Amino acid sequence: MTTPLSAARRRPAFGVIIAVAAIAAWVSFERGPATPGRDGGVVEALAERGLQVDPGGVLWLAQPPFGAVGGAFGTVPVVVRATIDANEPHDIYLASARLSPEGVLLGVSRAYNLTETSAVDEQRPVGHAGRFAFVEQPMLGDDAPTTVRLIDLAAAAPSTAGQWSRLERLQEAVTQLQQTGRVDGVTRTAYTVQPAPATLQVSIPDGHLRIDADDQSATIALTAPEDVPTWLTVEPAPARRPGNVVTWAVDRVRAEIGDEAMQYIKAVAFSALEVVLKSKEDLTGDTGEEDIAADLGQDTLEPATRQVPVDPDIGFPPPPLETWVTPTLPGEGTWQPKNDDPFIHQLPGLPPTFVTTFIRSDRRRKVTRVYIALWDPRVVQLDMMAGIAEPKSATGATGPGMIPREPTVLRRVAAAMNAGFQALHGEYGMMSDGVIYLPPKAYGATVAKLRDGTTAFGTWPKDARIPTDMLSYRQNMTPLVVDAKFNPYGRTWWGGTPSDWEDKTHTVRTGICLTKEGFVGYFYGADLSPASLARAQIQARCQYGVALDMNAGHSGLEFYRVAPADEFEPLGRPLNRDWEREGKVPKMDGWTFRARRLIRGMGLMHFPRYIKREGRDYFYLTLRYVLPGEPLDGAEGWQVKGLPQHGYPYALARTSVTLPSGNEAWVLKIDPRQLTSDDAAAVNAKDGGKALVALLNPPPQAERSVWLTQNALSIGSEPPLTPATMVASGSPLLGAADVVAAFGVEDAAGMGVYVQVVGAKASAAELHELLVGYGVGESIALAAPLAVALGGDTSLTGDAVRLAPASNQLRLLRKPAAGSKRIFEGTPVVPLKEWFPLQSRRIRYFKKRKKKDT
Repeated sequence: MTTPLSAARRRPAFGVIIAVAAIAAWVSFERGPATPGRDGGVVEALAERGLQVDPGGVLWLAQPPFGAVGGAFGTVPVVVRATIDANEPHDIYLASARLSPEGVLLGVSRAYNLTETSAVDEQRPVGHAGRFAFVEQPMLGDDAPTTVRLIDLAAAAPSTAGQWSRLERLQEAVTQLQQTGRVDGVTRTAYTVQPAPATLQVSIPDGHLRIDADDQSATIALTAPEDVPTWLTVEPAPARRPGNVVTWAVDRVRAEIGDEAMQYIKAVAFSALEVVLKSKEDLTGDTGEEDIAADLGQDTLEPATRQVPVDPDIGFPPPPLETWVTPTLPGEGTWQPKNDDPFIHQLPGLPPTFVTTFIRSDRRRKVTRVYIALWDPRVVQLDMMAGIAEPKSATGATGPGMIPREPTVLRRVAAAMNAGFQALHGEYGMMSDGVIYLPPKAYGATVAKLRDGTTAFGTWPKDARIPTDMLSYRQNMTPLVVDAKFNPYGRTWWGGTPSDWEDKTHTVRTGICLTKEGFVGYFYGADLSPASLARAQIQARCQYGVALDMNAGHSGLEFYRVAPADEFEPLGRPLNRDWEREGKVPKMDGWTFRARRLIRGMGLMHFPRYIKREGRDYFYLTLRYVLPGEPLDGAEGWQVKGLPQHGYPYALARTSVTLPSGNEAWVLKIDPRQLTSDDAAAVNAKDGGKALVALLNPPPQAERSVWLTQNALSIGSEPPLTPATMVASGSPLLGAADVVAAFGVEDAAGMGVYVQVVGAKASAAELHELLVGYGVGESIALAAPLAVALGGDTSLTGDAVRLAPASNQLRLLRKPAAGSKRIFEGTPVVPLKEWFPLQSRRIRYFKKRKKKDT
């Protein structure tokens, strides 16, 4: 495992990095050509370095007379529109020109690419006095331009003085020097016009930014760049926090020597470390037991217990894993439920949200262990979030980098974890919430979220079209495991070595898989080869496995609980700072988080990482709205067993409650996501709903009705969509006289809540108060109780009943729940010579051209 450098060792490391960056940035001036014009001189100087500069796209950010300062120090900034190939779109580059006091060009520095886009053609820049802007012209199809980008050299990058350490600020200064030639870097702001205009123009007159889009015009003060009209969206680029010294230094050196050279250095280091550790293990007979106990926060390794499911429709947690390395250690392969952990979100009345275990998967290296966190995708939904810097898209678009700051989302956040490689290492596809950052690659191992919330796994076919039912996807290489077979596509490179080396190195590796039971698991190990990661997935009964990122500082899983601060109960003990945190949720006033790493020894940087704004893309997990839900004070516990569920998650939940008036009432909760009606089933036979959950005899349509559409219940005078089925009808509950039944829809969860008073009437006020306690906003009073037959033969109170046929009789049927599935199962397994050229095609990170011989 990589450990941080000590302060004494950081100083020489920083000296080397700063020296490399400074030399690269400032000792790169070359003598300008003997031409009379400055613009022409810049064009010729950069042409010698392989850049084809648009002669009309040269912009000086300081105007003559340049004076003695320019001649003495040579720091006049110049912006150019250029490309490395006439067939490629242009990018915007920033350089510095050395001028004589008379303004004669003496030399031009290295040019820094500020945009690096392959699907956008940046237009000629306009501006002065350290600020410039340009229009981004999309290169795909007939798309019209929608974005103006403003870059400001006059102001430093976003301030982080109150949030970042001195070390991090120094790291950022060196990074900016290397990437832009400026210690302060640059600030970037994007202005987007929606809908797309036919024409888009930009200018910078007198300290203002002027944007003209068709017949609309906006003049924005550069001192207040976020004060814009409603037809413009402004997106300042946030600062990305640097990694720890080791990972940051690797990135800085990689930027100078190239990725391939850095891979050779890492491969040699990994191989040497493996020899040392293997020799130590052979001499001591270490089995890893002490280290595993420390990772799990135990003094000694203890046997784990498993909760055996009693309901075969649930099956979670699954049976224990068969171990691979002997002798088996205490607790190895046995699922440990996490339903009593204050750092892990648990839904009431359901099995544990997560179970964890460890397994050793390398008989040659018995200390090699993999930690696994497993969840049920019928209850836990996987989402994908693009970071503010990764993946670097072909259009320059960046993601929010932050879990949505919406109460309905934050309350359900359960965990987050790393995704795949950064775009530099393969440009594997990513789409998040319908926004494409990188297009899919053929034969790419893919994790996807479908529009119904299903988590899907599969190998992308040669057809690059994105299915219409897919909302998000993330790819990484080819699949690691398919149907219990390791590496079916014959890949030799898994990210830890140069591309022409076979990767057998042991280092931090992570993965994700879909098990044969339909569950999803995350895998983490600090000393793994690709084969040992795959063996762990095979032992975990994975039917499809994907290798994720492998960097120690950027790989890991964090559990979360998030709520308003006044809802958190005190922990009752000091935090273990090695792997536990509490704090305020950024950008969400009054909200608090509680976070814990999967294991104590996980080296994930900036912990807690994913509850903040993150530079790299990642996966995050939220709890679905499922029954039964929280119990209500004064009510019996929810009954879900013995009801006609015909599957899981539950479709129905029932309880009884005593009202303030002393009357008894029965409450029935209905999950519209698990149900369909006869009408809906006829329209969409693919739903496959056949099992009868309930029969209802709704009354005739009245002033307000409850409507069942696909996956939702709503209240209104007319159906919100077509098709829609009326479930109940009546009048607004508030203001009604004494009533015998009421129906409401939960605001957040969307569950239907039906209340029926037993043998009497109740006041509308007390039924309204009861429904509000269940989170119901709008509700209706029914003139008569619904005729309910659960499963077709049992009343709401549990008595046998047989409903007489009626013309308006409504049959509620079970339909398949969102959970997990395989996709693209028809994609064939092909040899390396067929898939490798397709995955090697680049859209952004091209091989660096060699300098022309002179």
